[in-house]
Amino acid sequence: MKLEDANETSLLRLFDPMEFWPAWKLYLPVVPWIAFLSFRSLRPGSFSSLGFGTIAAANPGIPLGGLVGESKFDILSRLSPEYVLKNFRVDGDSRNEESVEREMRKLGLDFPVIIKPDAGQRGQGVRIARRKEDLRSLLAESNVPLLVQEFHPGPYEAGIFYYRYPGQKSGKIFSITRKVFPRVTGDGKSTLENLVLSHPRFRIQKEVFQNRFPEIWKRVLPSGETLPLTEAGNHCQGTLFLDGKEWMSPELEDEIQKATSPFEDFYFGRYDVRFSSPEELKLGKKFKIVELNGVTSESTNLYDPRFSVRERYTILFKQWEILFRIGRESKGKKAGLFPILAALWNFYKGGRKISDLSV
Repeated sequence: MKLEDANETSLLRLFDPMEFWPAWKLYLPVVPWIAFLSFRSLRPGSFSSLGFGTIAAANPGIPLGGLVGESKFDILSRLSPEYVLKNFRVDGDSRNEESVEREMRKLGLDFPVIIKPDAGQRGQGVRIARRKEDLRSLLAESNVPLLVQEFHPGPYEAGIFYYRYPGQKSGKIFSITRKVFPRVTGDGKSTLENLVLSHPRFRIQKEVFQNRFPEIWKRVLPSGETLPLTEAGNHCQGTLFLDGKEWMSPELEDEIQKATSPFEDFYFGRYDVRFSSPEELKLGKKFKIVELNGVTSESTNLYDPRFSVRERYTILFKQWEILFRIGRESKGKKAGLFPILAALWNFYKGGRKISDLSV
């Protein structure tokens, strides 16, 4: 199916079970390749980095290169501010409704705003505070540092995967992922539950939508009424990912480089951006950066249901090859196995709490 010939309703019916494989199953065939790249990256006479830790050097300006637990606020503050949605961090003494609203006024922000964990992973815990009452409840539900961010209405969102080899002045866009937000339209007869269960994609994530809309789950949607099922561009929250190579252009690549240029110690990752027009995005105009992810970023176009198994693994293998090459060429610090395991343990151990009812 050609994108230019399809509307969003038909696009959302695209489906491939491989999209919803658990991470361990998807990455199992990649493990031998990562092991080979790790062995090839060992420094002569030293096993301190254990090879795999080479990837931590790919982004010297981010702890462990962005492997786990990195601060979104700290990363965004390193980019050219004119490209970034306004944001601030909430923790400690600022963790109350009055302080948050005071900071919002300083930045010229009004409701709605996005609330998410400052060290979130794979889109978990992203919420919209549409009014003061939402803000109050979200602050009470979470005990982790939060990022409060300007809401961009879109309606478009994309993932732009970028890399730059050390020693080179400018980088390249590896891929663009077009994100299509799920929605259902009522027929005056079917409940929201029935509309979700009858859809080839949405039924796979039934529990996500049921938890998000408990009050109207059994309600019949009026004929013609459209209900957006999510407003966050995360695959785990129901968004469809498609290859967006038709949006790639030299102009966009130049602007991404300008946004990145202040962050000299960044070489590899994915920008999530919001914009109002694909034509403007291709010209490198009027897009805003939502966040930037480090070495654990995926080239998320691999989840395009139109791709074959071979095409998906070609993307993954190439992505990891680039990452290890950057790590080897970078002057950043390689990481040993124990610091990596300690960081993972500290991030995932008990005490993290934030609502799972993401937007």
